[in-house]
Amino acid sequence: MKIAAYAVPDQARLLGADARRTPEMEALWQWIVADDASDSDTGRDLDPQQARAMFARLAKRWNIDLPGMASVERLSLPGLAGAPPIAADMIVPHQARAGCILYAHGGGWAFGDLDTHQRTMRMLAQATQTRVLGIDYRLAPEHPYPAPLEDVLAGWRWLVAESAKDAGKAAGLAGPLAIAGDSAGASLAISAIMRENELQRPIPQTALLFYGIYSADLDSPSYQRFATGHGLTREAMQRFFDWYVPGSTPDSPRFDTNVNQVVAGEAVLARLPPLFLNAAGLDVLLCDTLAFAERLRRVGVMHELVVHEGVHHGFVQYSARLEEARRAFALAGDFYRRVVG
Repeated sequence: MKIAAYAVPDQARLLGADARRTPEMEALWQWIVADDASDSDTGRDLDPQQARAMFARLAKRWNIDLPGMASVERLSLPGLAGAPPIAADMIVPHQARAGCILYAHGGGWAFGDLDTHQRTMRMLAQATQTRVLGIDYRLAPEHPYPAPLEDVLAGWRWLVAESAKDAGKAAGLAGPLAIAGDSAGASLAISAIMRENELQRPIPQTALLFYGIYSADLDSPSYQRFATGHGLTREAMQRFFDWYVPGSTPDSPRFDTNVNQVVAGEAVLARLPPLFLNAAGLDVLLCDTLAFAERLRRVGVMHELVVHEGVHHGFVQYSARLEEARRAFALAGDFYRRVVG
C-alpha cells in the first residue's frame, strides 16, 4: 500500500490575511448570497424543525444532474436494541467493485438526510467505483448524543453482518468495507471506529473524512479567523453543539472523545485504520482537521491530508457547480483504491 507523504500545512499562512476565496469560489459565493436572499427565512431565529426544512430546501440546488447509478435502493435497517429502524440508501455505481462504504451525512448532527446528500453520496460511489450505504440517522436536538452515533453503529454492524452472508456475497458486499462522512458525519464516522475498536469488533479498512468536526474548542484560531462571512459560522457551530451535546460542565459528553476526538489518547488513535482527511481552507473547522492530522502523525497512523484552499465548509456538496469539489472526490477515490488494492 503506497500512501503519498504530504507537507505539514503552514497554519499561520492558511489563517493569514491572504486567505481568501478562489475566483471560482467567489463567483459561486456571490450566486449563493443572491439565491439565499430570495429565501424568506434567515435561519438564525428558526426552531430546529423550521431550520431543518430550510436546510433541505436550500440543498436542492446542489442535488442536480445526479450521476447515473446502476441502482439506488431505499432500505430499512434495524436500529440498536430499543431504537427505531433506520432508513438507508444502497447506492451502486456502474461496474461496482466488491465491498461497500457506509456514509454519514453532515449537517451539524441536526440537519440533513439521504436527499440533501444524494449527489455527494453518488459522487463518492462514482469516484471509488464502490457501493455506498447512506445512513439516515436520528437528528438532534430531538435525539441528542449518543442517538446519531448509535444509528451509525447500527448501520455499520448491519453492513458487516450482511457482507458475511451468502446473500451479501451475491450482492457484492463481500469485499473491503469502509466508512466515510462530511462535517458532523465525519465526526460520527471516526467515533464509530473508536467505539468498535474499544469493543473489539470489526472496524472499517479505511475512512474517507471530509472537513470533520473533531474538537469542541470553539475558540481555535480558525474559529476566530473565519467566524463569519464564509458560510458556516461560529454562532451556528455553537448552536449545533448545544443541540447535540447540551451542557458545558467538565463531565458533559461534549468533552467525551466520541465528540472531541482530537483529545483521544495515543493508544486509541494508534488503532485507527488508514485515513483520508480533507479540509476547506476558509472554514471554522480548519484547525480541527489540522490538529487531528497532527495527532495522527505523532502516533504513526497512516493518513493523507488535503487542504483545499480558498473554498468554504461544505464545498463537496457543490460538485455540480465547483471544480474543486470534483477534484476532492477524485483525490478521495484515488486514496481509497490505493488502500484497498
